[in-house]
Amino acid sequence: MSADQDHPDSADQATRLADTSLPRVSTDTSALSNTSPTTSGTATTTYEAIRAEPYKSVSVGSVLNNRFVLEELLGRGGMGVVYKARDMRKVEAMDRDPYIAVKVLSKDFQANPDSFIALQRESKKAQQLAHPNIITVYDFDRDGANVFMTMELLEGEPLDLTIKRLRPGTLPQPQAISFIQQMSRALAYAHSEKIVHSDFKPGNVFVTSKNVVKVVDFGIARAAKSADRIVDDATVFDPGSLGALTPTYASCEMLEQQDPDPRDDVYGLAVVAYELLVGKHPFERKPATYARDLGMKAEKPKDVSKEIWQAISHGLEFEREKRTPDATQFIREMSGPRSGRDAARPKWLIPGAIAAGILFLSLGGLLIYDSQTGDQPPPVVLEDTASLSGDLLDRVQSLLEVAEVHELVGRDIDPPGSSAYDAYQQILALHPNNREAHDGIQRLGDHLAKVIQEQADSGDTRGAEALLQKALEKIPDNPSLNDLQDTL
Repeated sequence: MSADQDHPDSADQATRLADTSLPRVSTDTSALSNTSPTTSGTATTTYEAIRAEPYKSVSVGSVLNNRFVLEELLGRGGMGVVYKARDMRKVEAMDRDPYIAVKVLSKDFQANPDSFIALQRESKKAQQLAHPNIITVYDFDRDGANVFMTMELLEGEPLDLTIKRLRPGTLPQPQAISFIQQMSRALAYAHSEKIVHSDFKPGNVFVTSKNVVKVVDFGIARAAKSADRIVDDATVFDPGSLGALTPTYASCEMLEQQDPDPRDDVYGLAVVAYELLVGKHPFERKPATYARDLGMKAEKPKDVSKEIWQAISHGLEFEREKRTPDATQFIREMSGPRSGRDAARPKWLIPGAIAAGILFLSLGGLLIYDSQTGDQPPPVVLEDTASLSGDLLDRVQSLLEVAEVHELVGRDIDPPGSSAYDAYQQILALHPNNREAHDGIQRLGDHLAKVIQEQADSGDTRGAEALLQKALEKIPDNPSLNDLQDTL
């Protein structure tokens, strides 16, 4: 950790968005995974092998593994140094964008054997987190005594610099809320994978030049305890023992060295959300334990809706038991209470629901057209889930909840087999005329159309066309997607 723990860990702030459609560098970490930590957690076979090799200073101009040419220093942080690097394999393949980010473990940090395990675990966990709002980590490798990670290159700036640049002003509220939603979706996805960030702060959030939020540095992320999932590294190594957290954004429980919990991330998220909307820290940059003992309370910001304020204030609770349970619930509370199943959906999903409703209103059901003859079969009469009973009702309701969570974290049609679309398809297999599933699929199409349009507007035509093709394969009858096909 740096001497000033409030200073952003800019080592993760690379400055160009890599083309993630390119083949990834191998993520095989087997060469570094044959570790056998002792009960003291201070030695491993691989670590000792690294210690036996002479340390070689790394700087701009160095070449790692005869492959990665370090061309520019991007930042330094508690865990190491990040460089912009040219991947010579991509150069040989005449790749149009051969640049990546390389994070090299610092010499001082390497002196601690636990730090080697920390970086290995960081890479392993980060590779599990495939989400558009989380930085993509490619590989974990070493060159002699130098241990490093490779990751996507981002163009933009860390959120802490954005906040400082605007202070005492703020972003326009719609943009601030968009950033909060993106950060929330990233953490909600991580929480769904039983991973807690444990050091969520503006310095660990990067905003690309296209206003896409990327959460970085899951370096001290640890698998959250779960009754139905055994975490094989839970008792082997605790990265928190390295003191890698930032007091200004850490919950009382983290400062008191309790086991990590998704609610700790929610506290940091709520603090960052408050800063984005108000332009200052809710507790005058005091640690949570200090603010709690002084009885400090966050002042309600002006011109912020009741729903958003309730979500933030709930996330700022000093006691974990009173705090929002996870980022998925934080998103729900940001949306505010509404009737029926819409009560748990963000407001950005409502236009899709309205469009789907219009589609069905005139005929009272879904019309399926024969693409060969143009004939129109009798309308399908849709049925509400409430009309079911017994085990079928329970199974459909459970799948609707699964679909809802996937929507909240932005998993519309990807990854295959674990998305909102897949959950709705499972419902239709059980109850073919289920209204909520039909509506949900159309809502997914409308939301994807919005995402595709934003990609096209930002100049990413190739990405927009690829996503449109994939979306139409899944939802070919969605009017919004078909309109986009004509315009693109």
